[in-house]
Amino acid sequence: MDTNTRRNILFALTFLAGCAVSQVRWLPPALAQSETSIPRWDYYCMRPEMPLNRMDPRDLTPQLQAAGLQGWELVTIDSYRNYCFKRPLR
Repeated sequence: MDTNTRRNILFALTFLAGCAVSQVRWLPPALAQSETSIPRWDYYCMRPEMPLNRMDPRDLTPQLQAAGLQGWELVTIDSYRNYCFKRPLR
C-alpha cells in the first residue's frame, strides 16, 4: 500500500473516531434549518387601485408601503396584476 493511501485511510479512521466520540448526529437539511418546526406563512393578494391605462409607480407606492408596514413581503405579481404577499403566520 502506498503512503498516500495509508495516510487517507488513517485520516478517515481518525475522523470517524472523532465523530463517534463527540456524538455528532446528522440532521436532514430541513430539520437543520429550523429547530422547532417548518415555517408557516400567511398570504395576502391584492389588485392595486389604479386604472389600466395609467400605470404610474407613484400611485402604487403608498399601497405597497402600507402593506410593508403591516409586515407583508411582496412575493409575486401575476399576469392579472395581482400583487401577492407573505408574512410569518402569527
